Amino acid sequence: MMARMSVCHSSRSIISHRGFNYMNEAEELTDADLIKAVNELKQQIKITNLENDILERTIMRLDPTLMNNIQQAIDYASKLASSPSIGGSFMRSQTSKFDFSQSKILSSPSRASTRRVESSAKIGGTTVFGTGTRINVMARSELVNTEMETLMQKLLNTRKKAAKQHAMLKAQLEEIELRVEDIEKASAAFNQEVIVDGWDKLAQRIPAEIWIRYMTECMKISDSQIGKLRLRTSTLNTQYAKFKGQIKVKAELNDKLRPVDFDKIKIENQEALAIIDQKSNQLEELKKMTGEANLNLTVHKKAMWAQNSYLATLIDTIKTKERQAKVIDKERDVIQVQADDLAARLTEVKKVRIAYEVPDIMDYVAVKAALGDLQKGTKLLENRLRIQHIALNSLQSKLRIMNA
Repeated sequence: MMARMSVCHSSRSIISHRGFNYMNEAEELTDADLIKAVNELKQQIKITNLENDILERTIMRLDPTLMNNIQQAIDYASKLASSPSIGGSFMRSQTSKFDFSQSKILSSPSRASTRRVESSAKIGGTTVFGTGTRINVMARSELVNTEMETLMQKLLNTRKKAAKQHAMLKAQLEEIELRVEDIEKASAAFNQEVIVDGWDKLAQRIPAEIWIRYMTECMKISDSQIGKLRLRTSTLNTQYAKFKGQIKVKAELNDKLRPVDFDKIKIENQEALAIIDQKSNQLEELKKMTGEANLNLTVHKKAMWAQNSYLATLIDTIKTKERQAKVIDKERDVIQVQADDLAARLTEVKKVRIAYEVPDIMDYVAVKAALGDLQKGTKLLENRLRIQHIALNSLQSKLRIMNA
């Protein structure tokens, strides 16, 4: 606003000094020069409006009482611009007021608080309006930066409040949607169970028992849900108190801890990581040794099973030969036939022995696991059948009581 009045005064001073020569020069300007001058004036007006806005914000932020005489001064300045016949006594009185206001603005608690530029111009022993204390470029820059920081802080606060309000509204919308969904489900269930299924065609009405039973079931479901929600609320409150205590402890530690403590913890962590790596390497070595031992054990087991099977085959063959030797003494006539049969059987035994393989233990384990799963499934089915029998018996007893 001070800049606005200084522009008004400068325009009036130019007109008073040049008089009709200025009008003659304006008439001699070309169209391009006039357009250029108009554009410059528009740009200057835009800059002046911005400066006025910044100054007004600064005055309102620092001392709003200084704005009491600003509007009156603007009105008088507009009157001066419209009627040059008004004397200069008011200009001198208002100049002193603006000098006082500007000195207060420059002495405000900002980064330009120590900068004050005073310039006064006297023409013919009288103080010219608008030529008192002025704000230089650096002071204007400091004012603009201060206002920008204030606006940015206000913007951040507004964004935070808007984010909180948005989250609150979103939560309320979600709650309302859940309530609407529950109401719709309850309404559909009520219509289906009470109005549609509970309608008595003979009596042409809805029995009171159906209504009471439906309300009782709804109350039971509500009580169970309320109990779950109370348990969840208590759990959340416990977690909140726990987290609050942790935050308090962390804040106290943040005040008490020093960088040396963090360095100490870092060194201890590095030592612990080195020990963990060492133990991990040892564990890997032990795993390798265990795997090799298991492999050797498996190989020896297979060899032992093969020897046992071969030994059993040999024992069976020896017993057979002993029986055959006893039979040979009694049956000398059929010895050739029996010898051929024995040779064939020996061949078969050799083939079986060559083709015989020890069964894998993992197949047995898989079959055993499948058998255990089947047994578990059988037990579960039996339990379900028993529970269903109990429920059926209870329902039958209820039906008997209701029929009685």
